Amino acid sequence: MKKLTGFLALSAALVMLAGCKTTTTTSSKIKGGTKTKNGSKTYTVVNYQGASFGKSVPKWVELISEGQYSRQLLQKEMPGLEGMKVFVVTGRGDNLDFVKSWVTLVDVETEVTGAMERMTGKAVTSKMEATAHESGNAADPSEVNKQLTDFRMAVQDVRISGLERIAEYWVEIEVTEKKEVVDTYYEYYSVWGVEQKRFDKQLDEAMKGIDKTTDQTKELASLVRSKLSEELSVASNSSDVTDTADEYIVFAK
Repeated sequence: MKKLTGFLALSAALVMLAGCKTTTTTSSKIKGGTKTKNGSKTYTVVNYQGASFGKSVPKWVELISEGQYSRQLLQKEMPGLEGMKVFVVTGRGDNLDFVKSWVTLVDVETEVTGAMERMTGKAVTSKMEATAHESGNAADPSEVNKQLTDFRMAVQDVRISGLERIAEYWVEIEVTEKKEVVDTYYEYYSVWGVEQKRFDKQLDEAMKGIDKTTDQTKELASLVRSKLSEELSVASNSSDVTDTADEYIVFAK
C-alpha cells in the first residue's frame, strides 16, 4: 500500500509555477481513468490538474510512484533541478482546498527541517545497529540515544534560506470495493529546491557542533551529511509516504 499511496500522491499533471524555469518532461501512459488494484480495492484516477487539456502524467512522476525516490532519476525526467537540493512536500485529505492550503501555505522551512531530522534519526540508528551486529554485539541504547540527540540538534540548527517552489499538482482518487465507492480523496504535491552550494554551506555550518573526535562520530557525520546533501528530502501528512521515502533514502547506496 505504501507504493500505491506514493502513486496516488504523485499521479497528476505537472505545472511549472510562474517565474520558475520552464521545462520539457517526457510523458507516461497514465491519464484519467487509470486504475490500480490492491487486494479487493481498486484505486482510480478520476480527476487531476491539467486533465481538461488531455495531458498525461509526466514520466518522472510515474518513476517516483513506483517508490524510486532517486534524485538522479528525478533530475533526468525533470530538467531544471540540476545543481539544486530538492525537497518534496505532499498532503492528503477529502477537501482539495484544505489539502492545497496545507501544502502551499505550510511553513516549508519547518517541514523540510523536520524531514531532515527524521531521516537523520533513522540513518544514525540503522548505521549504529548494523555496525554493532557486524561485531556480534547489540547496539548500546544509551550511546544510540546520545548520538541521536547530538545529530538531531545539529540538523535542527540548519537554517534553510533561498527555497523556491518549482512545481505543484493535485489528483483526485476514487476507491471502490465490490463495485461500490468506499472512499474519495485528494492528494497535493509540491517540489521545492534550493541552490546546492547554499544548502551545503548551511548544512556544514550546523554540523560544526558535532564532536568528531571518535571514528564512530566521524563515520556517522559523513553518512548523515551525504544523505542530507545528496538525496531527496520528503515531508508529508501521510505516514505511508514518509515511511516509504525514508526506507528508500536511508538505505540508498
